Amino acid sequence: MKRVSSRLAIIAAIVLKDLREFSRDRLWMILTPISLIFMTVLFLILPATVSETITLGVYPSYIAESFSMLLDRAAGEFRGLEIIGFADENSLADAVLSGSGEISMGIALPVDFTESLLSGSVGSVSVYVSESVPVEIRRALASGVREIAYAVVAVYAGRDPLSALPVGLPHLQARILGENMDGRQVPLRDRIRPILIILILLIESLALAGLVSVEIEHRTVTALLVTPARTGDFLVAKCVTGTILAVSQAYLFLLVTGGFIFDWLILTVLILLGAGMASAVGMLSGTSGRDFMGTLFFGTIFLIPLMIPALSIMFPGRPAIIIRLLPSYGLVQAISGVLGEGRGLRFVAPHIMATVLWDIVLLGSAFFLLKRRVESL
Repeated sequence: MKRVSSRLAIIAAIVLKDLREFSRDRLWMILTPISLIFMTVLFLILPATVSETITLGVYPSYIAESFSMLLDRAAGEFRGLEIIGFADENSLADAVLSGSGEISMGIALPVDFTESLLSGSVGSVSVYVSESVPVEIRRALASGVREIAYAVVAVYAGRDPLSALPVGLPHLQARILGENMDGRQVPLRDRIRPILIILILLIESLALAGLVSVEIEHRTVTALLVTPARTGDFLVAKCVTGTILAVSQAYLFLLVTGGFIFDWLILTVLILLGAGMASAVGMLSGTSGRDFMGTLFFGTIFLIPLMIPALSIMFPGRPAIIIRLLPSYGLVQAISGVLGEGRGLRFVAPHIMATVLWDIVLLGSAFFLLKRRVESL
């Protein structure tokens, strides 16, 4: 027990020495707070909500009232659709053309639309869409004009508008899979937060790489090993130093941005795993580089692949298998699931296991290479 406590005391002394050296490094003492402030400001200025409503302009206005009646009768089936009536077609076209986002789609029907339907002859129908509207929604809107015609005729005949549609599916139900059962969209702010956290962790890995590189270049480590400290103590101390630097920055970012309103225990585990990965990258970069530029070069080589999974969450669809094989993929998916979608342990557990395995591989490689480099001095 006494031997273990003495080893822990030696490791703590090395960690304190590293933190003092870090505090004297003007580059990182300036770069670290600036990067943290920049990412926090970027997060705060991003949109915090997502518009869940599609606004459809309809001319003439009395048709808009009839269609609104249809939406009221079919509450829930057309959730997120709002109808606005226009007094003339030019106003509708101008509203869509303005690009303000209030009206992105519009339907212009003949003034005698109802009478024409009842008589079986309808004039031209114009569909206006903004260039920002996806192609699939444009096609759906064009097809929806046919259903509108059926519904309007039914309303004026005093019948249920849903019963007038060509095909009725009374038991049709859309089910949203996953823990985000309400089907809400994830705001851009929440989608980009995992990217910022991963970036914070990896930036701190460069700081650790600089500490390791300086100690090797100045042969401080050889003087350190003359003391009762062993190579293993040196390696563990570097890992602890990197973890402290990374965790403190990530925790501060989450506190400022309100990230701990989610499951703080799972987030703590994920941040610790990410800090371990960042420490491994820092030691690998510091071992490979011969000077500051060399360390920065190798650090960048490690950082770019680790950032790719974080950037991939901004795009729909499942990433390619080569991205899913990268070490940071599981960590990114877990943080994104917790912070962006409020997912729990069931979703996170497989990603945690994958990240733990990658941490073991990376830390083992870092310890092996750094040990050989230290012993060769």
